[in-house]
Amino acid sequence: MAKNMNSMGFFLAISLIGMLVSHSNQETLPCALKEYSTGLVCVCNAKYCDYLDDPTPSEEYVFAVVSSSKSGLRFATTHGQFNLYKKYYIFDYDQLIARSMEAPAAESIEIEVDREQRWQKTEGFIGSISDSIENILKMFPKKLRKHIYQSFFTQHGINVDFIRDLGFDVSEKSLEDSDPIFGSWERGEQFAQNLLKYLNTDSNETEPINCNILLDYEGGDAPMIANTTNHFEVYKQPLFYTMGHFTKFIAGGSVRIAAENKNDNVDVVAFLRADQSVAVIILNRNPVSVDVGIQDTYRGAVLFKIPPHSIHTVLYI
Repeated sequence: MAKNMNSMGFFLAISLIGMLVSHSNQETLPCALKEYSTGLVCVCNAKYCDYLDDPTPSEEYVFAVVSSSKSGLRFATTHGQFNLYKKYYIFDYDQLIARSMEAPAAESIEIEVDREQRWQKTEGFIGSISDSIENILKMFPKKLRKHIYQSFFTQHGINVDFIRDLGFDVSEKSLEDSDPIFGSWERGEQFAQNLLKYLNTDSNETEPINCNILLDYEGGDAPMIANTTNHFEVYKQPLFYTMGHFTKFIAGGSVRIAAENKNDNVDVVAFLRADQSVAVIILNRNPVSVDVGIQDTYRGAVLFKIPPHSIHTVLYI
């Protein structure tokens, strides 16, 4: 797919800087949470920004779960194995371990994953930044601009493709025109639900998926909000992470596979990736914890307890 380099002239300069730095040594770094009355954001500045290396296991029957939640999980990672006849607990940011283990889940679901049943390939995820924001970002410190670039456009960020071609637009006009609500999990959750519904469409192919990735306070809501008052910080919204559960782990060319689920408040999609690993994305829209069992035709069974209002990507080969 041809890339429109003119539309990202400002970030081309940053990408050249990025090429001078080896990303292979980038560590997994946790989110720096900041609380607003409306929710939680992650703060990035010139000195610090959170990142996540791809935790996909290289051994059979081993899995990794990447989790984000309304209460503050942001790409938290849990590891385990299939067929151990135990329950894996995804502990929420504000949960006491003992209380979480003792509390019964309100619901339970079974997801049957079958990689032999295949549908369409994905065409990838694309992001755009307006010319006005590009100009504003020139006033930000160089190291912070580099963090913005790496957070979106590298494998240690959420791996978005920076192309301006418009395909299916899940950012919704109403979201773009509305004022940003800092830490709004509801908007991130709605984004993920719409995207899951679109990806589960039975068709031969999908169009590229587009979203504005960064705006300022007055430009509307976006995965990242630029502080144009002091030019020293940007804020990763919950939308950044709910989007990242797709963009980071489902590259273009991944093939959707069967993932049967009968719970109306839990949305699921599964993909076979180019390296033949599997990514299962689970969105729990319930206000309570849910027991989730995955039965994979190749790997067997595993059971999780996932927290309320949370999204998870389960990765295994």
